[in-house]
Parts: sequence; C-alpha cells; structure tokens
Amino acid sequence: MILTLALVFLVTLVIGVPIAFGMGFAAVAAIFLDGSFPLEIVPHKMVNAVNSFPLVAVPLFILAGALAGETSIAGRLVRFADALLGHIRGGLGHVNVASSIFFGGISGSAVADTAAIGSLMIPAMEKQGYSRRDAGAITICSSPIGILIPPSIPMVLYGVTVSSSIGALFLAGLVPGVLTGLMLMGAVYAMSRKKGWPQRAQRAPLPELWTAFREAILSLLLPVFLLGAIVTGLTTATEAGVIGVVYAFILGGFVYKDYPLKDFFRIFVDSAVNTAIPVFVLSATSVAAWIVAVEQFPQALVGFYEAMDLGKIAVLLTINVFLLLVGMVMDLVPALILFAPILLPVAQAVGVDPIQFGVIMVMNLGVGLVTPPVGNCLYLGAVIAKVDLPSLVRASLPFLAVNLLTLLMVTYLPQISLFLPSLFY
Repeated sequence: MILTLALVFLVTLVIGVPIAFGMGFAAVAAIFLDGSFPLEIVPHKMVNAVNSFPLVAVPLFILAGALAGETSIAGRLVRFADALLGHIRGGLGHVNVASSIFFGGISGSAVADTAAIGSLMIPAMEKQGYSRRDAGAITICSSPIGILIPPSIPMVLYGVTVSSSIGALFLAGLVPGVLTGLMLMGAVYAMSRKKGWPQRAQRAPLPELWTAFREAILSLLLPVFLLGAIVTGLTTATEAGVIGVVYAFILGGFVYKDYPLKDFFRIFVDSAVNTAIPVFVLSATSVAAWIVAVEQFPQALVGFYEAMDLGKIAVLLTINVFLLLVGMVMDLVPALILFAPILLPVAQAVGVDPIQFGVIMVMNLGVGLVTPPVGNCLYLGAVIAKVDLPSLVRASLPFLAVNLLTLLMVTYLPQISLFLPSLFY
C-alpha cells in the first residue's frame, strides 16, 4: 500500500492538486487497490483524527491571533522594540526581528507574522535607506520565530499527532525562538556595518521608552498569561486558548477600541476558514499516516538505520536534510502530520527526546516557509516588499544560513530546547 500511496500522491503533487486532496485521494487509492480493508475505514480515520480535545486549541489560537491582528497590537510592539533597540547599528533591522519575537507570542503563525510585521516595517525600513529586498529578507527570515515562541499552532499539531505534552512543547520552543532572534540580530548588525544601514540618532530617552512600554505591556502580557496558565497546570492548552480569545477580544474591542463590534462577524468567519484548512489537512493526512503505521514502515526504517549503524550525529543530519527538502515542496502542516509518526521512532532509537524532536521538526519545516518553490512567507514577503522572487531569495541567503546554524545548535545541543521543560515536566 505504501508504494501506491507514494506514487499516487506524487502524481497529484505534480499536476497541482491541493496537498490535502491529493493525500486523501492517494490514501483511498491505496486502500482500494490493496483490498485488505474496507473503504469505510477512510471516513472513520478522518473523523477520529479531528475528534480530539487538545486539537480545539488550534481554532482558538487562530481566532485569538486574528483578533489581535485586527488591532494596533503589532504597531504597539513595533514602537516598543524601536524605542528599545532602534539606536543600535541597523536599528530597524533589529526592531523587525524583535517585533517577530514579541508578535510570535500572540499569533503563533509565521504567515501572520510576515503579514503584520512586514506591512509595518518594510515601508519604514525603505524610508530609512534599506533596500526593499533587504527589508523583505529580514522580515521573512525572522517570521519562523512565530512558530517557535509559544503559543505555536504547529506545536499543537505535533503534540496531537504524536501524543506529546503541548505545554512542554511550548516551553521547548521558547529558548530556540529567542536564540534564533538573537542570532539574526547578530547577522543584521554585521551586515549593517557592511551596507551602512542607519540607526536612531540617539538612544530613546527614558520617558519615550516608558511610554512605549506602557502602550505595549497589555499585549506583551498575553503570551505570559497563556504560557503561565499551561505550565502551572491551571489550564490545558485548549482552555488557555479560550483565555487568549477573551483577552484579545477585550483588548482590541474595548481597551484599545480598534474595531467596531460589527467587524467581529467577519473576523470569526475568516478564522473559521483559516481553521478549516489545517483541520482538513490533518484529517486527510491521518489516513495516509495510518497506512504507513499498518505497513510498519517506521519499524522498518528504524531497522534500516540500526543496520547501517550510522550513529546519532549522522542519523539526525540525514533527518534534517530530508525535512529541509520536504519543506521546500510541501506545506508545513501536512509534512508535520505525515512525517512526525514516521521519523520520531527513528529519532527515539538514537536517544532523541520526543519534545526536542518536535522543535527540530518545526524549525526544519519553518525554513521551508521561506524557501522556494512553495514557501508561503516567501511569496507573501515578495508581495509586501514589491520585489521579484529571485532577488528576495538572494537577499535572504545570509539570514537563512543563520537559521540553519541555529537549527544545528538545537539539534546537537538538546538542553537548548529541553532545559525549560525539565523544570516543569
């Protein structure tokens, strides 16, 4: 069945069928041609895949991010980051990266980060003398931080798929997310000296810094409340999602008064549509994942690696290379759901913790969001920056190299991702 599944899926991929439909059709074809199982198992597996209480966190975090995205939250975070870092050489580049760290704790989505931060920062950076392609490159390469800083929608999907603690995954992504941001800031500083990128004339005076902080504090507290409620055991990730929705609703609608009540219906409809995509992908891909499990492919893969006796370093390197290639041709959600159950047993066989492996997978596939040919953040960044795709890709290469270096550090230094979870779990 696996061979049929793979061949049919590749054909659908080549002819441009959406991945969820292609995966579902390939699974149906594999079961039908094999004849060992009734086709009724397809809807059964699809329904069971989404019949999960932890999965309810996904639409809740999407709705919270949508409510926040309609407000002045992103602008307030950018102003605070500018007051804090704008005086450093390459000031707005640092502000761009720092804003991704702050906003990532609200949206949980790299694409939302690109849209919100890019629309604010790219025009401002261009006015200060940055080229549009450099501004776009910094924006898209820092956007994957949004899926590492909690709350993270891909972390929820990984946790549901392999039955790992979502709270531990949230904590595991925090240090790698901040580390990625700091290393990107280092790259921005180095390139700013070479290209002469400007900075603020002087450090922001304390009254200005205090005002910016005061305007942003309620926004900054949202991820703190969510993560704190989860790791202290007060709520589950799903219940924390409810808190996030209520908090964003009150903050945007009543405290900041950024949108009238009549806009809520549109926001809810948009969130429902955006939720339907990953949930349908999960249900369709779950059938393919079941076929892979029935055929005992993960066990065969573990046996293959054991026979090769490659060692932990080589095994993790091959997994990273494979996931980077997959991320270039598949979207993050289906790739995560399909390959997590396949590759996790291989990683565990060489002593990798499932929580660390979740961070490795999300970081790998996050790189795919900014690489051709299907990188969603790459295409969105090109539209916002109004530059052609090849020039944006070339400008992104130094920052992508930094992302890959951070990935290697997280891969081979487990404590980077496991230190915080070990304190609470």
